[in-house]
Amino acid sequence: MKKRFFPWRLFWNFFWSLWGLMSLLGLFCLYVASLRVPFDFWAAPTLSVIALITLSSLLVAAIMAYRFSIPLRRVILKALRMSNKQLYFQLSGTELDEETLFKSEPGEYFELEQALDQIRRKMKKRREQLAHEREESQAIMTSMEDGVFNISPEGNLVYFNSGFATHFLTRDQIQLQQEGRLALVQVLRDTEILNTVERALREGKGGTMIRRMMTLMNEHPRDFTVSVSPLRDPKTKEIYGALGLFHDVSPVKQAERIRMEFVENASHELRTPLTSVKGYLETFKEDFYAGRYDEAKVFLNVVTKNVDRLMALVNDLLTISTLENSAAGDFENIALDRLTSDVLDRLSGLASDKKVMLSYQIREVSALYGDIRRLEQVLENLIGNAIKYAHIGGRVEVIWEPSPAGSEISLTVKDYGPGISQEHQARIFERFYRVDKARSREVGGTGLGLAIVKHIVQSHGGTVGVRSHPGQGSEFWCLFPHRVNPYSSP
Repeated sequence: MKKRFFPWRLFWNFFWSLWGLMSLLGLFCLYVASLRVPFDFWAAPTLSVIALITLSSLLVAAIMAYRFSIPLRRVILKALRMSNKQLYFQLSGTELDEETLFKSEPGEYFELEQALDQIRRKMKKRREQLAHEREESQAIMTSMEDGVFNISPEGNLVYFNSGFATHFLTRDQIQLQQEGRLALVQVLRDTEILNTVERALREGKGGTMIRRMMTLMNEHPRDFTVSVSPLRDPKTKEIYGALGLFHDVSPVKQAERIRMEFVENASHELRTPLTSVKGYLETFKEDFYAGRYDEAKVFLNVVTKNVDRLMALVNDLLTISTLENSAAGDFENIALDRLTSDVLDRLSGLASDKKVMLSYQIREVSALYGDIRRLEQVLENLIGNAIKYAHIGGRVEVIWEPSPAGSEISLTVKDYGPGISQEHQARIFERFYRVDKARSREVGGTGLGLAIVKHIVQSHGGTVGVRSHPGQGSEFWCLFPHRVNPYSSP
């Protein structure tokens, strides 16, 4: 059974001090009495009195020491409970619960107990506040996609969030950090970042930079805005560490690169026909002034062809701009049979020129809920491309059918042309991307048709892709949500 806690050291200090003081006081009283009434110290009666005084002082000292120690026992337990919970339970066991311990009771040290109770209440409130702040900070740091780290003056990682660990730390390095043995130079090899961190620790000067770095979760480099700030003690202003923030700006940089490529490609696509138009017009003008009209028809045909190409390019650019900036179009139930046959009729002349046979199949579906004008553009672009790149005398097939899961409608446009190599398939839906630039311009493409198809399909909540092998033709597929408006009829 656990012994009841008692402040013995305090008790013995009180006891010896009181017993010594009372013994000296008793002897002093005997000495004063001997000056007035002569008696023999070594006589039996005197020794008996001295022994009685000594025993009485021992008893009184013990009682008084105990009387002083008992109230202090409660004060000591309160102080221990606030300062060291583990030691408190080791000493007190379960003899006092917390509610009983901190219940105010009148006594010799009532004011002191009240002060301790007040300190405890403030500490409890502060602990709860700190716990909430810690939870909030931890939740914020964990949910942040940005990488955050804290480094000590010695260059070791003190803290990092999940974003930083995901990008830069292996499991072994995380284990080393938990043991306090992971330095920043073991994680990052970028000289500029390390120099900025060192300057923040040594001189208290932070810095911001944009760095392109490899990460553990990506095969390709990522762009980061890296900010480093020194950490200072609010009172002494001494630097006790540095804080680093990695903000992934790869999507922004990618958007900038796409925009720059778009402007560059659009300028190039516009400049090529304009240069041709200008050159032929200058030549035609010289021949006209000189009275030479033999080549006039050829020149005018070339100019007309390039003007048509410019108009097609501008129209496609306006279409993409409209798709990106406007809301969804006028959706209705569309009869797939009529939609497909109308588009094939419009493209029959192009197919006849190349002796390409067109066919379509509609399997187990009849209608699609969408914007008929936009879906016509999808079919015209996909079928038109298939005809342009098909071999002379080849064929193009259009198939509408349910997807294997049954929740979507699949559109497939098959050709039996030269096919597309794997390296181009991931980028073929980008603006102005061409597999064969010379052949694309030869057949009259603007480089925007598949980008328009992708935008339209995505605006309908669908996806688009391609399956192809060189020499075996290509299959362009689109998946549309299988939904029908009950208040509209095809």
